[in-house]
Amino acid sequence: MPKINVSVPGSSPDIHEFESDKQTITVGRATSNDIAISCESVSTTHCHIVKTDDGYTVHDDDSTNGIKLDGKKQSTIKLTDGIEIHIGDTSVVFNTNEATAAAEDTSASSPEIDSDALSKNSKKCLTAVILLGLIAIAGIAIMPWLGEIGMASEKATTTEGKWLGFLGEFHPVFLHLPIGAFSLVLLMEMCRIFTFGKYKPQTTLALAFASGTAVFAAVFGYFLYLSGEFNGDLIEEHKRDGIIFTIILIVTYLAKYAADVMPRKGLLKPIYGIGVIATTGAMISAGHHGGEITHGDPLKKAPWIEKEEEVLSNKDIADPIVYTQIVHPILEQKCISCHGEKKQKSGLRMDSHAALLEGGDEEEALVPGNLEDSMMIAYLHLPLEDDLRMPPEGKTQLTPEEVQILEWWVKSGASETVRKSELEVTPVIAKALNTLKTPEEIAQEEAALKKFELERLATTKRVRAELKEVLNEVNTKFPGSLKYVSQANTDLVFSAVSYRSQFQDTDIDILSGGIGSLTELNLGATQVTDAGMKKLSTFSEIEVLKLSETTITDKGLAELANLKKLRVLNLYGTQVTDQGIKALLGHPTLKKVFLWQTKITPDGAEELEKSLHESQKSDGSESDENETPESEAQVIIGT
Repeated sequence: MPKINVSVPGSSPDIHEFESDKQTITVGRATSNDIAISCESVSTTHCHIVKTDDGYTVHDDDSTNGIKLDGKKQSTIKLTDGIEIHIGDTSVVFNTNEATAAAEDTSASSPEIDSDALSKNSKKCLTAVILLGLIAIAGIAIMPWLGEIGMASEKATTTEGKWLGFLGEFHPVFLHLPIGAFSLVLLMEMCRIFTFGKYKPQTTLALAFASGTAVFAAVFGYFLYLSGEFNGDLIEEHKRDGIIFTIILIVTYLAKYAADVMPRKGLLKPIYGIGVIATTGAMISAGHHGGEITHGDPLKKAPWIEKEEEVLSNKDIADPIVYTQIVHPILEQKCISCHGEKKQKSGLRMDSHAALLEGGDEEEALVPGNLEDSMMIAYLHLPLEDDLRMPPEGKTQLTPEEVQILEWWVKSGASETVRKSELEVTPVIAKALNTLKTPEEIAQEEAALKKFELERLATTKRVRAELKEVLNEVNTKFPGSLKYVSQANTDLVFSAVSYRSQFQDTDIDILSGGIGSLTELNLGATQVTDAGMKKLSTFSEIEVLKLSETTITDKGLAELANLKKLRVLNLYGTQVTDQGIKALLGHPTLKKVFLWQTKITPDGAEELEKSLHESQKSDGSESDENETPESEAQVIIGT
């Protein structure tokens, strides 16, 4: 194989090697030549080297400055091993190893390249490397079907599980090594491209290191996956991309190593080039998903992405929904990157109210009204070095004020819909809430509060004007029976306590004009029947309903299940039974049911109370304003 060393004045020597069977080598300044010499003294097509039976000869192609040997221009020069000639002003040294060339010529005529072209040591090493690479590829490929999720968790009892969990913690140590090594390979290949092939990088060693460390990173990453701490679509995508990256990287290394050792490259060089491109794509995808797992999706913060800002009403600004506008943004900043849609560490999602109530694989994240049993609160107070501490060490921690706000919300019942004005806001909590806002936001909230108050007063005045006729009509027939709950709102309360024998089903119609404002209705000991209950089922705003000592039965009780805001129901002295009370099972807001002197059995009352507890625990509904936050629904049957 001839070797030609070209030395352009002022530049580093450039070495060119050619296969022994190449018959003609063109030389000139044009890049289309086999040897391109960037020198003004060299013509575009200066000369060419021809292989003859007894060696090589260089022929001048009528160039301007010719070819020279010992300073003398010649048209033809016989090349011998080690000879130095000048092409223009450029020094060219020609080297050839006749023994190697002869061996290559012999191998060219032999179909058995492996046995003749390679030395015994090279063949043995190449065979061993390929065998080892194939074993690694096979092992990585079948790895996802081995083991069970959870076998390497912290609670593993087997020696195997404990070792897998321990080794899985080293995944972050290894994962950056193949990325760094392969990035070096990319840099060297880019230098080759930018120098038009003059720089010939040796990437084999870097690829070997990248392949070896990639295997460790993939295996230890899978061990960490088996701990069960991480799951979700994002984890599955990262696992998939990591395995693909490792396999393609090993194939790329094998192609490069074989191309270095074998005299005939064949398809090895194209395979290597395609492998570099494919490995780059797999590395970018795996790295992006891995970054999302740790830090969230960086593309969401890209300056070219326009974020849709929610337009809030004056009411929402002045009196925000606590979960939606206060709690959820805190969780989104500090928790959801590890407990969201794509990644659920320990099986826990925190990106919705329902997910918080559902909890994780083993612990309850949110127990409304109970700070100690709500792990989302308890884990905030663990020492920073504790494995259960959330957020873990190294992550952005919640501020003391944010912790106070979360505790306030959970202790107050952890409702998804409650507004700030419906909860007790102490000076400490008010100060904590202000730390979440900029001075501009505080000023905006104050302005919105004033505007909202004016809107509320105007609405109250308008609605009261509309209710004036209803009040006059009802109070004319039943004086003093229909009143406002307070002077600050439009809620109405009706009491027939003074008209028990007079008020009948037909009189319910007179109240329909105030159906949107009537929140409390006392019909105790009146003449209403099951037929009247059908009419009452349309009074959607009723919160307190007293039907004691009326003639209603199970049939009428079934109609009351439609009152979705009902909190207090008094059925004392009625004829309802266990069968009828089933209509109220699982009611979302019912807090107190009075069942003295009815046909309800203790078992029926217990069943109702249990169903109300479970229903209201699952939706995190807020407590009655007259109850403590920890209180639960009560079914009072008496004796």
